[in-house]
Amino acid sequence: MGEVLVLEKRVNYAPGTDYDALWKKIISELFEEFILFFAPDLYEAIDFRKGIVFLEQELPKVIIEHKKGKKIADKIVKVSLKNGEEKYVFIHIEIQGKKDPDFSKRMFTYFYRLFDRFQENIYSIAILTDLSKSNDPQAFQYSFYGTELTYRFNTYKFNEEDIPSLKKSTNPFAIAVLAGIYLHQTEKNYHKRYEVKKKLLKDFILTNPNLKSNVAEALFYFIDYLLYLPHELTKQSTKDLSINIEKEAKHMLYSEKIKEAPTLAEYFKTVREEGFEKGKMEEKRNLAAELLREGFSVEKVAKMVKLSLDEVKEIEASIHFNRPKS
Repeated sequence: MGEVLVLEKRVNYAPGTDYDALWKKIISELFEEFILFFAPDLYEAIDFRKGIVFLEQELPKVIIEHKKGKKIADKIVKVSLKNGEEKYVFIHIEIQGKKDPDFSKRMFTYFYRLFDRFQENIYSIAILTDLSKSNDPQAFQYSFYGTELTYRFNTYKFNEEDIPSLKKSTNPFAIAVLAGIYLHQTEKNYHKRYEVKKKLLKDFILTNPNLKSNVAEALFYFIDYLLYLPHELTKQSTKDLSINIEKEAKHMLYSEKIKEAPTLAEYFKTVREEGFEKGKMEEKRNLAAELLREGFSVEKVAKMVKLSLDEVKEIEASIHFNRPKS
């Protein structure tokens, strides 16, 4: 017996970003928190103390062959239940950008293909990330001369979530959902997105003492990529958050897996540039000191090394001060 999670995601994302892989990554890294938030009934049945095993393989093509041309990510996870049985959790993630009248039928198609292939119990859940109130998929129904079928599945709808409640939740996926909601609300306003992104990263991650480092890193990476900002606003965000990163979340600076996230990448770029400029200035000051020792005038040295007169006079004073007394 096993449980299968089928996730459907609907939203228009920024071009060039692999949001399919983005959701897959955070679900893989925070799987227990994911199950607790989206499928609490299933969570109660799983014995997480015995660990989970991600099997690096894809669902058989026969299950999803009708979706040719769409980017699909999936994971198969082996878990143990509290009754001692070993189970498989199949996670299917699909990014879809618009309402689909065949949605419920497709959910049923996934169900029967998975059931036919694996003969496992299936836990199906559709996560609807758009904010349209009209996106309300109903049960799939089939009826033909006395042959009838009704297929219902679990749904989680972003458009029904209460933002204050999400902010109060201690589950990291509440913040992930909040970021998903803000993605839609700021679709045409990057400056507003900049403000909400900065607040999410600062208040809920960087200055949150209750987050474990691995959770904070996974959330930071997810939100940093999900809430895309143009380069200039990313630079400003880095400038605003750098103090918090250095004080409250320094572990992120040593994390190989998130150092390329937009905000941190800009942070490291700034540090490198500042270090380069500092090195160039040190070279100028050393050259100025050498020229002064050779007898060149302050005015001449200032012109040669492109320093101000005051800077060269300060170097000259330092030379006289450090000169050994005879």
